[in-house]
Amino acid sequence: MSSEPRIPVLYIGWSGEAADALARNGSDTTFVVTAADAGAAVAHPGSARVVVVPDPERADDVVAGLLRASIDVRGYERVCTEHEQAIVPAAVIAEAYGRPGLSVRTAVAVRDKFVQKGLIRDAGLPVARCWTVDRADDLDAHSAPFVVKPFNGAGTQHTYAVRDPASLERVVRTITATGQIGPWLVEEFVTGSELHIDGVVRDGAVRFLAVSRYLSNVIDLQSGGLVGSVVVEPDADPELYRRARQLTSASLEALGHTDGVFHLEAFDDGDVLTFSECAGRIAGGLLWEAAIMKFGVDLYDEWARAVLGLPCGITADPRQGNGTYGWIHLSAGPGQVRAIPTSDELLARPGVVKAQVSLKPGDTVPDTSAASHIRVARVLMSGDTEESVAGELRTFARWFRDQVRVAA
Repeated sequence: MSSEPRIPVLYIGWSGEAADALARNGSDTTFVVTAADAGAAVAHPGSARVVVVPDPERADDVVAGLLRASIDVRGYERVCTEHEQAIVPAAVIAEAYGRPGLSVRTAVAVRDKFVQKGLIRDAGLPVARCWTVDRADDLDAHSAPFVVKPFNGAGTQHTYAVRDPASLERVVRTITATGQIGPWLVEEFVTGSELHIDGVVRDGAVRFLAVSRYLSNVIDLQSGGLVGSVVVEPDADPELYRRARQLTSASLEALGHTDGVFHLEAFDDGDVLTFSECAGRIAGGLLWEAAIMKFGVDLYDEWARAVLGLPCGITADPRQGNGTYGWIHLSAGPGQVRAIPTSDELLARPGVVKAQVSLKPGDTVPDTSAASHIRVARVLMSGDTEESVAGELRTFARWFRDQVRVAA
């Protein structure tokens, strides 16, 4: 066992994967968590200490909770998080106490969609025009098509496409029913196939990226679109990877995100990649697992290395896995679950290499169209080509839906 002193780190929020990665790289981590996450955090071997607060996404809750626990933030060498909604509070706390961490400017730039699009536009990169409205009622002053979303949303939650007067009326009615008056970000509707670009940046240089193509543009989730993606083979489309690297490098520079991981989304019309949005965290779905299997790159490990100021672990060409990988979130009909395949049963299906089932008999099926992270189950599949894996994922989604028995 190493005798090296461990690095004291304050983490805002909870993630078992982040806890493991920090512990592997020499961190002695205190986690600031909700009461709901406290049990898992306390039991996890990667936790040194746990502080429970009402809401880790609120900087005042975090600071008050630490003071109640007689903890001085200046005793930590790093303040960090991989939890998207806590990125800005973590940066504010780090800056207030003079601790290393993501700068507030960069934290806001990778969270606020209006701010980041302005920075991208100022850098001369292709990006949708956008503006703000204070209230949903103000949307009728704008001509369709356009997209309405929160400034700092995630997972397409409360994101709406307005394509015509009828959909405008429906969106205003839906927003009003949520009780969230505003303000809202409005951006022009961009066509093209939606991609996500995920990877590692260190000292301002992109050290690794993987391009994946969504099975459906994510905005189509509310109209029956599938949530999932397939990794594009670098050798099959080197030109796409060249354009992706060019857009990503310039975007990260504009946002000031020079050390860590990124999840960037873009639209591909065949000639130009148009910036959509960029987060300073690891993608959802099963992209983390896909990156390990396909490229041998552990994005959580690379995130932890960046947080702790350790050298990047990517020392050679990461292309090493055989086959193509893709993942999908699975849904079911509405009602109470009576029967559902187990993870082992899903793993027994051809091509499935990882499976997670979120519900059990007696649970109620959630509205999976409400946000892209909501699911009944999910699988990671492998195959020979991007096209074949995409086809298998679509077929699997239909098969799974038929296997789940629900009662109204």
